[in-house]
Amino acid sequence: MTPAGDRSPRIEPAIRAAWSLGRRVTPRQIDLLLRIAPERVLAPVKPRLAAMGIPEQTVAAVLTRVRALSRWSVAWTGAAQRFLGDARRARDLDDERGEAFAARMAALAYGVAAWMPAGGANELRALRVTAAALFARSLPILEPATERIDVPWRTTTLPALLVRPPGLAGPVPLVVLLNGMTTCKEEILCWIEPFLWQGFAVLALDWPGTGEAALRVELTPDCDDLATGVFALADDDPSLDPRRVAFVGVSIGGALATRIGATDRRVAAAIAVTPPFDASAWLPLAGSLLRAHLGVHLGGLERIPDLAAGFALPAVGGRVRAPLLVLGAGRDLIVPPAEAIRLAAAEGDNATLVWYAAGSHALFNLIPLWTGDAASWLADLFGPPSTRVDDPPVSTWRGEPSGLRTPPRASLDPARTPHLHSAPLPSSPGACPRP
Repeated sequence: MTPAGDRSPRIEPAIRAAWSLGRRVTPRQIDLLLRIAPERVLAPVKPRLAAMGIPEQTVAAVLTRVRALSRWSVAWTGAAQRFLGDARRARDLDDERGEAFAARMAALAYGVAAWMPAGGANELRALRVTAAALFARSLPILEPATERIDVPWRTTTLPALLVRPPGLAGPVPLVVLLNGMTTCKEEILCWIEPFLWQGFAVLALDWPGTGEAALRVELTPDCDDLATGVFALADDDPSLDPRRVAFVGVSIGGALATRIGATDRRVAAAIAVTPPFDASAWLPLAGSLLRAHLGVHLGGLERIPDLAAGFALPAVGGRVRAPLLVLGAGRDLIVPPAEAIRLAAAEGDNATLVWYAAGSHALFNLIPLWTGDAASWLADLFGPPSTRVDDPPVSTWRGEPSGLRTPPRASLDPARTPHLHSAPLPSSPGACPRP
């Protein structure tokens, strides 16, 4: 086992230099690199696309067509339309499952196009509408056990997808997954196998301003009261245990999960994946490319300062009542890697910090690893499930046993997982060494 001192979080000098250089990189320079070597420039997105189940040959073909940032949404919209053509051909052959699978792939491709919409806010809205509709259409055929839920929030509702573990025979813990800026409930649904294996139900929620919910309400930091609707759902559903509800947030969703853990005593645990701790301190210095990207998803550049201040966590420091797991990425080029360290330090002994030295933002390149670690941490915290789950979950939309990508609990052994450089996750929350 690596000595404990070597597992302390460190930020590589090259990453610090990349952050400094990133402030000066222009879209025109990125376009030049894309014309020269598009697949190499875009290689970091491949693990995220693979986790969505998009065929590798489709990914390779589309990425070669992205010769400028403005071509991203065009290329992926084209891929979506080709999948829709496959769906029509399957329908002509009375292949109901093949049609639903192709529609699912089209939905995910439209969702990927929405990461960088060339047409701004209008195109982003259209892509979100189309992706959500196509995905919903595939659910009855591919995932009949996945339930569409509308979680009440103030005067509106928030769309969500609820999946219960196989072999359910009693109240089980509920894991609520909160999006980042570009993720949505449909994508996050592709990550849930380790949680199901541990016997948890999963609620993939589009919170205000993200995913399909962005069509109803704009992004706001003042939404931690959405937990009220979640607990109402758990209270009314005899298959769910309202005493064991955890909120897991990715990127800015991690900031929201932390805030919910600080404001609602009913929260049993919170997990923040590469969260911003105080974006108001560093976002004004970010490069024009990142700020322009955020402007499209936030509803305008003028909203960035207020939202950065609203999601800032220094005021929350020390107030999170629930055990908090913070997952940091050593190679994060969207949120400074030190932000995760700052959050864990602010929460003291209530927080557990796990550092993925090779991790990118939101740990998109390590989805099977971090979800396995998070699920195991929650399992240790919540204790044994109400009913034994003897078999791995079946990924019904693929039509075959999924085969867990991360073995339960064993993933937490540093000797077997070289990505883990902080203290191994304890059976109960506690502090880990911090630099």
